[in-house]
Amino acid sequence: MGERQLAGRTALVTGASQGIGKACARMLAEDGAAVVITGRREDALRAALDELRAQVPGARIEMLAGDATSEADVKAALALAHGIADRLDVIVSVVGEPTFKPLLLRDLEQVRQELDTNFISAFLAVRHGVPLMQPGGSIVCMSSAAATQAGWGLTIYSAAKAAVERFVRAAAFEIGGAGIRINAVRPGLTLPPERQSDPELAPMIAVYEAETPMGRVGLPEDVASVVRFLARDDSGWVTGQTFSADGGLDQGKGPDPMDAIYGRELMEQVRAGRPPEG
Repeated sequence: MGERQLAGRTALVTGASQGIGKACARMLAEDGAAVVITGRREDALRAALDELRAQVPGARIEMLAGDATSEADVKAALALAHGIADRLDVIVSVVGEPTFKPLLLRDLEQVRQELDTNFISAFLAVRHGVPLMQPGGSIVCMSSAAATQAGWGLTIYSAAKAAVERFVRAAAFEIGGAGIRINAVRPGLTLPPERQSDPELAPMIAVYEAETPMGRVGLPEDVASVVRFLARDDSGWVTGQTFSADGGLDQGKGPDPMDAIYGRELMEQVRAGRPPEG
């Protein structure tokens, strides 16, 4: 396995019951870290915990079910991670979920929820995590290729992830004096193998593959390997940056899967600025 650069260190990974978060937890544990994983659904989190422990025998991996947009739940997860060895070295804020829905079909409450999920979750992890960390600590927040693109259906998600990236740049100035680094990773569409073979997702995947220079959507490990680099001392002179791990997707105009999701007839009305009532 090679040198375990995170041996003796402790990490918290939010949104770790599946996908990118679970892959990040595995790679950090393989690198020697004790890892706490969190997620809202206790059953899915328990299944992820069992899988991770089987994949990384001997690693210390714990779980705490909770909502990454709840201040109380975030504080509890951070305290659990810190309590493992009276230290907290790595925070990976993965929680985030796009809602593919045109701007003119949205309501205010949906917008607030999406901002909470995709931006406030990162703020809470940083705000309450930094006081528990010591010099040398690293925080990694998850952005998205959508932050740099104008694409149909992702207006609010794009705005939230752009906020994450600007937050990371500004926060680097404020926490750098404490010896703590903060960076972001910008994935493209990323799905585990079993979801990439889901027939219901095939139309959307085809759109993204066509717009991605590397010709495929991402795997969770594609993103987690960049997170691991940012968590290690190898990146000890890097802070306030966002790294794309998207197969080149963010160089394009942005995919438009709206017809595949909502149907061409409805989208013709929306594109004309005349969404249906109700």
